[in-house]
Amino acid sequence: MKFRILSLKILSAILLFTSCSKEEDDVISQNCETDCTEIIGKIMTDNGTVPIPDVELTVKWDNIPYLGSGTIRNKATTRTDSEGNFNLKFFIRDDEIDSGGFRIEYELNENEYLSSHLNRITIFQIARDTTININYNIPKKAYLNLSLLNLDNVQSPDWFATGFGYEAPEGFTQSVNGQHIGWNNQSNQNNLIEIPGNQNIRIEVFRRVNNITTTEIDNILIEAGTTFDYNIDFNN
Repeated sequence: MKFRILSLKILSAILLFTSCSKEEDDVISQNCETDCTEIIGKIMTDNGTVPIPDVELTVKWDNIPYLGSGTIRNKATTRTDSEGNFNLKFFIRDDEIDSGGFRIEYELNENEYLSSHLNRITIFQIARDTTININYNIPKKAYLNLSLLNLDNVQSPDWFATGFGYEAPEGFTQSVNGQHIGWNNQSNQNNLIEIPGNQNIRIEVFRRVNNITTTEIDNILIEAGTTFDYNIDFNN
């Protein structure tokens, strides 16, 4: 019962903060003729080689602090063309210059693209009469069926961990960069991990046994939408 009351209090607080914020449309700013800010670039996948066409992009100015009240203002909207190109032009108001921040929001299929729940490109503070180039790579999903062998042998002060690196293609940024996971003798032996498809994955294996630390590195590429079986043995 106490947990239920606490949950309701947290939910009420979130709803209160949300109700104090407001969203405005200022897309008329994209018709500006002087002192315009432009954001141009590409939305690509498959390591920056394949365009994602017809993606709707919206620039938003956000002046809402964490769990606070404020304003979200829609500034401009467009869609990527057949080559993944986009161009967003808008006018920055006086109250948007020194406060809040800007971001580009988009929507993609969560079942096809990795970490598409982020669905945003943060660009922070920008100035009037300026051009910004952003090329963005959004990886498609693939799956690593990771089997960890001999986990029972991981005993304190031994240490066992894996790192997965997702380097963005040259000239691009992307929403995911990788993850590090620590394992012990209570961890699950079989783990299904979402990773980028059609893109190089750098796998690092860290072990500390008898106060000796070792690192192994492997590179793999998995076809998007498929599952790849991969074994790591703590004893090796």
